[in-house]
Amino acid sequence: MIFTRKQGVLLAFALLTTVSCLPAFTQQALSPQSAHASTTFNELRDKRRALLVVFRSRVLDVNDRERAIMEDVLKADPQPKGRNRWVYNQLAHKLNNYVRKYKSLTAAEGLADAEYIIYFNVVEFRKILNVVYPYGELFVIVKGSPEQLKPPRIVWRANKVLFADDAIGDLIRDLKAIRGEG
Repeated sequence: MIFTRKQGVLLAFALLTTVSCLPAFTQQALSPQSAHASTTFNELRDKRRALLVVFRSRVLDVNDRERAIMEDVLKADPQPKGRNRWVYNQLAHKLNNYVRKYKSLTAAEGLADAEYIIYFNVVEFRKILNVVYPYGELFVIVKGSPEQLKPPRIVWRANKVLFADDAIGDLIRDLKAIRGEG
C-alpha cells in the first residue's frame, strides 16, 4: 500500500499520539480514582484552622517527593512574594467565600497556629488570549504531633496539575462532602 506524503504524516502523528498515551492509560488503570485516601482526609472533619501557603517548590527528589514537599512547606515563609501573591489572593478569595458561607474554617495566623496547611505549588503560568492563568498542584498537609508520634503527612492532593481556581474548588467540594455541608 502506498501512502501520499500527507497520509504518511497523519499516520505517523496518529501512531506517535497513541504510543505517547499508553503510559498514561496503564497508569490510570493501576492507580485509584482519587489521589487521596478518604480515611486520612476524614482527619480534616474536625480541624478548623488552616494556613494557606503558595510558592514554587524546587523539589527534584522523586524517591520521597512527599517528604521533601512537606519539609519545604514547613520551612516556607507563609507570606508569598511576587507573582505568587496574586495566586495567593485568588485562592484566598475562594476560601473566604467558603468561610463566610459555612463558618467551618478559619485562617491561621502562622504555622504554629495552624492545624493543617493548604499548599499550592505553582508549576507554571499559562497565557491564553492575553490572560495569565496559574497552574499547579494543591496539597493539604496535616501537621504532625510529636506527643502522639504522628509525623506531618499529606492527606489530600489534587489529582493532577490544575488551574488554581479549579484546584481549590475541588478541595472545597471535598471539604463540604466530609463535613456534610450542602
